[in-house]
Amino acid sequence: MKNSKGFTLIETLLIIVLISILAAIVIPRFKLGSTSAKIQSCEMNRSTINTMVETWYFTEGTWPENDLTDIKTNDNYFPDGIPTCPMDQTSYVLSPSPKRRISGHREGAGTHVMP
Repeated sequence: MKNSKGFTLIETLLIIVLISILAAIVIPRFKLGSTSAKIQSCEMNRSTINTMVETWYFTEGTWPENDLTDIKTNDNYFPDGIPTCPMDQTSYVLSPSPKRRISGHREGAGTHVMP
């Protein structure tokens, strides 16, 4: 009897098929998880900026500009710079409503839709 060392063609094909099936399951899950994390990060950025806008109002006595240029240039509020949206890298802007909150940038608003 012959001692064979190595894999047969059938064994190799079986391993390739199993790896392909696992990849087909895992890769879409990873992409979905990444999108979800970016949306959550966007929500956290909005919350942080809204808090800083309120702090600006109570400290300065006026609301900041809608494009947040005055907060962006003041190192007391965002020393590392104001964050941008992780989904599409756009800047956050204030809504001109009486509430003065960050508008848009939430799930269901254009680029923030879960696939």
